[in-house]
Amino acid sequence: MNVCIKGLTLVLGAAIASLTILPGSAAEREIIGIASSETDESGTASLLSAFFGLDNNLPFRINLLCLGASGKDGMPVVFSHTLNPETLNESDFEIETRSGEVYSPMCVTLRPADDEGENRTVLLIGEFGNALTDPPIRVSIVGDLLADSEDSKPLSFKGLYTDVIPLNSGPTLILAESVPREVWSKERRGTMCPDSSRQVIRVTWTGGVRLPNGDELGEIERSVYRIELEEEDGQRISLEPDYLADLEDSDNNHLLCLSSEASAISVSFPAGHLVDPNGDLNLDSFVPVL
Repeated sequence: MNVCIKGLTLVLGAAIASLTILPGSAAEREIIGIASSETDESGTASLLSAFFGLDNNLPFRINLLCLGASGKDGMPVVFSHTLNPETLNESDFEIETRSGEVYSPMCVTLRPADDEGENRTVLLIGEFGNALTDPPIRVSIVGDLLADSEDSKPLSFKGLYTDVIPLNSGPTLILAESVPREVWSKERRGTMCPDSSRQVIRVTWTGGVRLPNGDELGEIERSVYRIELEEEDGQRISLEPDYLADLEDSDNNHLLCLSSEASAISVSFPAGHLVDPNGDLNLDSFVPVL
């Protein structure tokens, strides 16, 4: 197995940008041609996004993850469920280009998005075509890649596929989910939510995002995140998070820390504030909270 397992200081946009299509039902995703899916009693497995993150432009420090990776392509993929790392292998993936060429990655890694509850973004490293002349158009799972589950029959991603988001598209939110206190209160590589938080929502971007000047997100970006909530009487309210956490770890996740206990319904973020590693500005985003 040639799986990369050491640290990385950036995530190349696990699908550095998303189409403005949101993850929906298996039927909806099949109709629009974004991904196939498999269903069993544990739920529905799907590929949420894949992005041609960098074309022949991975930095020298990527060699810490995968020897010889500098100057190669980066393609992050986001899954519907957290993965069992023991089943992750570069041979699980095939990347097809517009001309019909098929490639396999030289390395794959869950780093840096590998805190508890995050293990659903895989960075593929290798040669996957050329953004201008023969771009990758589809990622398929051809190996026995399994979800992280204690079930006797965990979800399998084998046979699923998703269209590749082009290099020059901008990042979007692809997933939002409520995080139990026993998870968000644990020590992590990124910044923490205050103990006073009443609920925490994790949002996952299609790729790693920063400010255009390269800095980490700050108070302005916290204030433009909007969470729609429903109170006990059915009234809908829209709030910004009280605190923005899971920063400074270079992954594609943020924690939205709230003092409200009202049920979180959706999360949105406006266009034009953040960039992916290719320098593309984020698109307008809206995702339901799972």
